[in-house]
Amino acid sequence: MGTRGCLALALVLGAGCGSHSGGDDTTTVYDRIEIEPPMVVLTVPLGGSATQDYTVFGVVGNDRTEITARCTLSVDATFGTFAAATATIGPHGGKTLVSAACSDLAGTADLIVNLTGEVVTPGTPSTAPGLFGSATDGTDPARTPRIEYPIDRAVSPRNIPPIEVQWTAGANDLFHVKIASDFLAIDVYTTTPEAMLSAANWESIAGTAAGANLTFLVEGLAQAAPATKFPSAGTAITMSKDNIDKTAIYWWASSQGSIMTQTFGVTTPPALVKDDCTSCHSVSRNGNRVGYSRCVAGDCGQLYAGFMKYDGLTSTWAEPVNANAKQIHGSYTTFAPIGNPFPTDAQAVSMVTMSNGTLALWDPDTGAAIPSNLDVSSHGPGAPRAALMADWSADGTKVVYASSPHAGQWIDLDDGRIAIMSYAYSAGAHAFGEPTFLVPDPITLPGGVYKNFFFPSFSPDGELVVFNAARSAWRNSTDAKTAGQRLMLAASAGGWVQDLTAMNGGTGDMDITWAHWAPAASNDYYWIVFSSERDYGHRTTVATSPASCKANGVKQCKQIWLGAVAKNKLTGAIDPSAPPMWLPGQDAQANNISPYWSVPAGIQ
Repeated sequence: MGTRGCLALALVLGAGCGSHSGGDDTTTVYDRIEIEPPMVVLTVPLGGSATQDYTVFGVVGNDRTEITARCTLSVDATFGTFAAATATIGPHGGKTLVSAACSDLAGTADLIVNLTGEVVTPGTPSTAPGLFGSATDGTDPARTPRIEYPIDRAVSPRNIPPIEVQWTAGANDLFHVKIASDFLAIDVYTTTPEAMLSAANWESIAGTAAGANLTFLVEGLAQAAPATKFPSAGTAITMSKDNIDKTAIYWWASSQGSIMTQTFGVTTPPALVKDDCTSCHSVSRNGNRVGYSRCVAGDCGQLYAGFMKYDGLTSTWAEPVNANAKQIHGSYTTFAPIGNPFPTDAQAVSMVTMSNGTLALWDPDTGAAIPSNLDVSSHGPGAPRAALMADWSADGTKVVYASSPHAGQWIDLDDGRIAIMSYAYSAGAHAFGEPTFLVPDPITLPGGVYKNFFFPSFSPDGELVVFNAARSAWRNSTDAKTAGQRLMLAASAGGWVQDLTAMNGGTGDMDITWAHWAPAASNDYYWIVFSSERDYGHRTTVATSPASCKANGVKQCKQIWLGAVAKNKLTGAIDPSAPPMWLPGQDAQANNISPYWSVPAGIQ
């Protein structure tokens, strides 16, 4: 039976079509269906909704018959829902389709949703919208606000928590923030030089702007003389379509001597993992193990490594190898991933940088040494060399590390190179291949000649390595910025190296270190977390940083930042990075460094 015959039979039997309506002859075979209205533009208020009624017609030639009751209408669930032929559209702007399914015929109509809103923050005069509406623009530089955060041209994941817009006051005491995108226009009025929307309102804004630019503009005026307002220059960020999976970031709050963790997207205070002057650390890729180093009894001349393991039954961290026992005289750690070499987390292997500048394997559950041919101090290019800061690839087949010609370097280093070597486990033996250098030396940039490379980290697919480059030895305890450490990117197979200029904030020195990747690459971007001694608006600056942050040459609290690497720009010829976003949820008055990104503990 042909298609039209099937439709005619279905209409006769009433299968899935509902009741007779509008004079419809159930034996009629229609050429097509049409939805009325064919195009609708709705305006939905922030936090509200709007409704729209639709009618469906069956069409034969020039004849149209209403068959709405026989059809199922639907719309993308991110926009709203249907009850019979009435759409209820929520606070999500954009362009989408309304669909009608009538047996084996289907049709669509265009729907455009514009999201609008006006938010007057508590304590702000209710007359603020009218004052700005009637004021004229002025051009006094001393009165003109300057947007401090977000950073212009930054790229944000779609599901970042609400961001706080910050700006200079410019002698004004009333402000109007315009937030706009293609299908979005939100007005916020406040008396403070910062504003942040509720989680629900931000979700609507981020969802609307996903895949497009989100712009911010601030106007300021003095309530005592409101006839003139002073508009800032605009700032725009790209709100990507990428959603970051449920992940956890672990960092060292060095000003507090503790390892902290925060699940991405959560803005409640971060949780303590371990205190007791626990410092440089790594996290296994399944999130269930932490390796660390500790200044035993507060004496950093007595630095030892230890290991923690997550207990899923009690939801707590156990410490099977306590650094206070001085069993492993080492610093940096990394873990072999589950599946290479061992199929489950019942066994594990960790690599530790030892105090003599070599790498060695250890059992993180017992603290026992594991035999291997891992002796990179005596082989590889330019041997003997010190080896430190190793990172194991997610597939377990490669290890990348910092290699120094200066014997015994195991915490700080100079003249470092990025080395890479293979790994295999066969017949009970841990075997490492001959190391090779990944990055040419030196590299000349507008900021100087960079000849010290360290802190390498594999991307989740193993295709890329991000690393630090500096002009001189790391660290400078007088002024940490003077070494000029910045982030660079290399193909792990070799072939190209690229400075991440936008992520680094241009050619200046912002003390950027400790870069690590999100555990999975999203559709459009790779995501990197790192620590930087740069301003977070006016919340974290030299002036606002407590004395506890100002140590070892650091002049202000280092904060954790989230940077995007565009997957369609990985050619080695152009910068694939963007300016970063501040990681929400961290303490803006703490020195937060060494961020590691993994899945939350206990989640496999």
